[in-house]
Amino acid sequence: MKAPICEVCLKNDGLLCPADEKKLQEGIISELDVKVARLLYRLLGDVDIEFKKAVEAGDLIVLIVGRGDVPTVIGKGGKNIKALVKELGKRVRVIEGFDTWGPGELKKLAADLFYPASIFGINVVYRPGGEKAYKVLVPFRERKKLPEKPELLENVLSQILGREVKIAFV
Repeated sequence: MKAPICEVCLKNDGLLCPADEKKLQEGIISELDVKVARLLYRLLGDVDIEFKKAVEAGDLIVLIVGRGDVPTVIGKGGKNIKALVKELGKRVRVIEGFDTWGPGELKKLAADLFYPASIFGINVVYRPGGEKAYKVLVPFRERKKLPEKPELLENVLSQILGREVKIAFV
């Protein structure tokens, strides 16, 4: 299993090695990343998946995994997700993450996160000073299909992308 922490730290529930402790101190990884990585390792063992990141907003935790790893993480009949929900005490969603965030990947990420609602598209908003932000366009008729409140989804996407994200109904 590929994770943000080393294999020794995955297997050990105690302290982190100096390299992983440094990543935690610098904010490269979070306590939640460490906790979820260890839980996934206990549940799945040494399977060929990649866990990239965990993002928390309200009572929702979104797990970002490698391409094609979503079914393995969910497990047969949702067995693994149920165990994660029980252990973490919050709702859990699993989505596919990417190494680079181009327009196609951003749209897929938003579509996965907003499912069962569909999205119309994503606009890049250029702010003064060259800073970029994103506006996710959702058809007005789809607003009731959103799995979470728009503010919560904006928060999750902002954390994943490291930029401000707003949802606009069109």
